[in-house]
Amino acid sequence: MDTTGEKRALRRKFAALRKSLPCETRRKYDAAICRHIADLECFKQAEYIAAYVSIGAEVDLSSLFGSKPLLLPRFVESRGVYELVIVDDIERNLLPGKYGILEPAPELPAADPDTVASRVLFLTPAVSCDRQGMRLGRGGGFYDRMLAGVKIPPVAVIYSCQLSETPLPGTAHDIPVGFVVTEREVINCCSNK
Repeated sequence: MDTTGEKRALRRKFAALRKSLPCETRRKYDAAICRHIADLECFKQAEYIAAYVSIGAEVDLSSLFGSKPLLLPRFVESRGVYELVIVDDIERNLLPGKYGILEPAPELPAADPDTVASRVLFLTPAVSCDRQGMRLGRGGGFYDRMLAGVKIPPVAVIYSCQLSETPLPGTAHDIPVGFVVTEREVINCCSNK
C-alpha cells in the first residue's frame, strides 16, 4: 500500500473539512478546546508548554499563552529542523520565519534539549488524528522529530471534523500523541493502548 499517497489524500480531505468551518464557529471551538486543555491534569502539572502560532484554519491556542512558560518552534535552516525557544513576549519576540509562520526571533536562545525532553507538554497542530493517537501532520515530519524522546505524552489539537474514526496510516517514524482534544471531547490515547 502507498502510505505516502494515502496520507496525501487524507491531508487534502481533512484540511478541506477544517477550512469549511465558518470563522465564528472556529472561534467558539477554539475557546472550547482551550478550556478542555486547561482542565487536563497533564496541563495543570506541566512546567512548560510548547505550542505553535496558528496559521490559516488551525486551532488557535493563543488564549493559553501566558498561563505557563511558553516555548514556540523556530526553523533552523542549516539543519532543516525546528528547535524550541522560550518566548516571554509574543508581541516583541516573534518574526515571520519559514513558510511565513511567526516564530521566535533569531537572537533568542534555544531551549535546553533536556528540559524539552522531560519538562515540556507539547500542544501540537494536526491535519487529522485518530482515536489511537496517530497524528497526521503537514507531511514534513518536523513535529515527529521534535516529539521523539519526549517523556510527557503530547496533546494534539483538532476540530471534531478532523477526527478520523478509522485508524490513520503510519510509519515507524510517526510519533503518536497521548491525548487528542477537540471542541467536543478529550480522547486519552494512552488508555487505548
